[in-house]
Parts: sequence; C-alpha cells; structure tokens
Amino acid sequence: MTRHTRLSLILCLIAAGALAQGGPPYFQLILPDFAGTPIEGVTILPDRPIQRLSVLVLRNPEREIPTSGVQMWVNGKGMGNVLDSRGMTEGLLLTMDPANLKKRPDELFDPIENTIEVQATDKKSRTYYQSWILRTGGGENAFFTYSSVVSPNDPAGVPPDLIVEEPRVPPVLSPDQASARITVRGKIASAHPATALRANGQTLMTVQEASASFQQAIDIRRDMKEIVLEAIDQRNNRRSVIIPLVIQQKQTAKIRFAGARYAFVVGISNYGDARDAPPPLPSAAPAAAELARNLQEGAGFRKENIRVLMDEQATRDQIRAGFSDFAAKAQGDDLLVIYVAAYGLHDPRPGKSDRIYLALHGTQLSQVEATALTFDDLEMWLSRYVKCNQTFLIFDVAHEVSGNYWKFSGPNLVSNHVLNLFSDQAGRGVLVSGSAGQVSRNGTDGKSLAFARWMSRALAGEADLNRDRIVTAEEFFRFVTEKVREESNGAQTPRSRLPKRTADSPVGEIAK
Repeated sequence: MTRHTRLSLILCLIAAGALAQGGPPYFQLILPDFAGTPIEGVTILPDRPIQRLSVLVLRNPEREIPTSGVQMWVNGKGMGNVLDSRGMTEGLLLTMDPANLKKRPDELFDPIENTIEVQATDKKSRTYYQSWILRTGGGENAFFTYSSVVSPNDPAGVPPDLIVEEPRVPPVLSPDQASARITVRGKIASAHPATALRANGQTLMTVQEASASFQQAIDIRRDMKEIVLEAIDQRNNRRSVIIPLVIQQKQTAKIRFAGARYAFVVGISNYGDARDAPPPLPSAAPAAAELARNLQEGAGFRKENIRVLMDEQATRDQIRAGFSDFAAKAQGDDLLVIYVAAYGLHDPRPGKSDRIYLALHGTQLSQVEATALTFDDLEMWLSRYVKCNQTFLIFDVAHEVSGNYWKFSGPNLVSNHVLNLFSDQAGRGVLVSGSAGQVSRNGTDGKSLAFARWMSRALAGEADLNRDRIVTAEEFFRFVTEKVREESNGAQTPRSRLPKRTADSPVGEIAK
C-alpha cells in the first residue's frame, strides 16, 4: 500500500448506545507499529502503512461480553476474518497482524483516511460502540501531489515537513509565453539540521534550524511538466511536493466525446410531515436544480439526457426507476454523472450503528428499514443497471441532522463509508463532500452548499486551467476539493477516488 504523506493520526473517541461520552472506557485501540500505548488525541507518526492493529475490549468477562458478540469494521468493511482473539487480564484482545491482513482479497486500508469501528453486545443485549478516525496528512493542496520516503537506514525516521504556501494553483504559461519566473514560498520543519530543499534536483538552500521559511524564484519553461520540490534530511528521509504546470496552446484540437452524456440528479430538501421525519435540508433541492442547469447550459449535456428528482419525487420507487429506465440508457462509451444531495443517516438505534441509509421523502425513524434506502441497495442498483465505461458519482450526504431524535452520538462517518462502498468498480470516479468526521456546510453566502456552488463554478469554466474548453474529471475533482477546503479553512475537505484511465475523461464542454 502506498503512503503519500506524513501520517497525522486523529482519533475521535465517541461512543454510542450504552457507552456515553465521559462514561467508563470499554475499548482501547493500539497501533503497535506506531506506539505501544493506547492511541489518544492527535498523534503525529511517521508515514508508513498500517499492518498491525489491536483493540482491547476491557473487562469483557465481568461485563458478560462474549467473543462472538464483538464486531469490527474498517471503512465500513467487516474485518472478522483477519482478527485473532485471546483473553488477557485486562479483557479480550483482538489482533490483526500482516499475515492475517494478506488473507483479504481487497484493500482494507486507505492511504489517506481510515475509520475503525467496534461494537460489542453483552448477554443482556446491551450494546457498546466506539469509532476512531485515522487521517493521513491534512491541509494539503488538492492540485499538488505529495509523497514521503523513510530512509531504509533510519526505519524509525520521520520525513521532513514541507508546506507550500505559494503558488496556490498550478502555474500557467499562456500561449505567447516561452518562459516565466514564479515565486515558490513555504515552510520546512525537520527533526535533523542541514535539511536540503531542492527543486527539480537542484539545491535551492540548506536549512540549519529545526524549522524555517523559504521563498525562492524559479524559472519555468514550455518544455517542463512540473516542479518537484523535495526536502531531504541528513539521514535521507524525504518529503516531496509535485506542482504541475499548465502549458496553454495557441490552438487546441477539439476533444470529441466518444458517446452520449447522461446525468441523474437527486436533491431532497423536504422529507414529509411525519413526526419523526428528518428536518428540512433547505439547500439540497436548489443545489440539484442548479447543477442540472449548469450541466445543460455550461457543460453541454442535452436536456433530454438529464433527469432530476427533488423532494416528493425522490421516493424509493422513483429512484429505482431512475436507475432502471434512465441511467441504464448509458452504455459502452457513454458518460453517466450521478449527483445526490440529501441526508446520509447512521442508524441511531443501539446495536444498529453500522447501518447507513439515504433519507428519502417519507423517511421515518420508526420505520427506517422500510422508508429509507440503504447505500448497499443503491450500490446494487448501480451495478445491476448501469453498464457504461465511465460513471462519476458525486455525494453530498454528510449533513448534520438537528434534533436528538435523529442524533447519532458518534462522528459522522457517512462520507468515508460511501467513498469506500462505491469506488470498488472499474471505471467509477467517486467524489464525496467531506472527510470522515466532517459535515457539509453552507458557503460564505450563508445559503448555498459550498460543495455544490464550487461544482457549478467548475462546470462554468473555472476548472479549465489549460483553456482547452474541456473540463476533465481530474480538473473537476481537484478544483472542487481545493476550493471547498480553502473556503472552509480545512473544516470541510472533499475526498475522491479517480481511476487513472478516467482522469482525462471529459465531464463538461465549455462554450466559447
């Protein structure tokens, strides 16, 4: 598994069911490769894969929690087949080691962000739940690419920190520019003195202090593709940031779409009048309408190839029909964009916290299985009905639900679960509105969803940095991610998975 950045481990220890905040501890998480003691708070660790993991169920005999009553998930995936268990004085120890991890045919761990959940049920059917969020890095510019290397001669080493504050977007050479001089500004922090800062292999400066700021002028030319900044300490631990360059051409050949383009757009603001219905989500339906309008007017989608379901139209039957008789039209080289703005819900009932639903018009907590839609069902419909080679799934579903009746006491893990559930298939790109533990926010205007607004601006042409009149999937995903992160000061950072073969796929066609 590749690790791209230094690991900043953020753990949210919040329990649901019988375990309340401030109550007695029921579980401990230990990562033996990083620390020998239970993880707490925010911990900065070297950049290396998670290969061993242990969870201790404290005092399980006394609490009458049998081994069979304990379940664990990583990113929403059950991990019972990679766990060994044994009794200890402190309780039941569940252990994952590298040999067990290799038994999995899929990748359990993500290089950027992981959620770990554990739930225990005692003999009286009382449940105890706890979750942790493990996040790699934080605050990285979505336009840039980051990587770290721990020296083989210093296996416990920590790569230097390298933060680029300027430029904020990829530098651009216009068609009439052969070269330009840009300023690169930022900070370095290292555990060792004499850390070298290099740009494309050339040493710019040597930092003798533990931390220092830098500002350097760098020449860029039309034959260059990128600037590679690298911080290397005395022990050869490395941290690099790749800044891509945008080289605009005088004449750009028109990119022709290989197939038709379809969009299935869902936005739910009103959930009905039932006493236990989710509260209104005022910005969701307008966001769906705005996106549909931009797809048609700004991105070149045909009106008849866009289906929009809002509020009372967004029932289970209507959404299923949207897949079976509309989205299924996308075949072969066609492109399908699916956008959903609504509440994603953790089931707040004790013992059911691993279940995540999409709230529909008419959803009621008292009948959640019958009135809401599981994301597993949504994935099943997508796999059954959609057969095109390129599908882009965009979810803005991590909204905070007000009111204690619907309140889930743990951190919001909906985006993390959705990202991992829908990105397993070839040809799918997935973009979610935030990271684990984050909720979707309105933008600086106080009304519209920041995520939806930046999507509209991307399709209107702002994401088209090379001015070829085409917004590719990679341009779209990176632009939206960085702009939402920047506007929210990191409080909302969208995440995505985009296969390499679909990165250059056109999402929108910009009119002259």
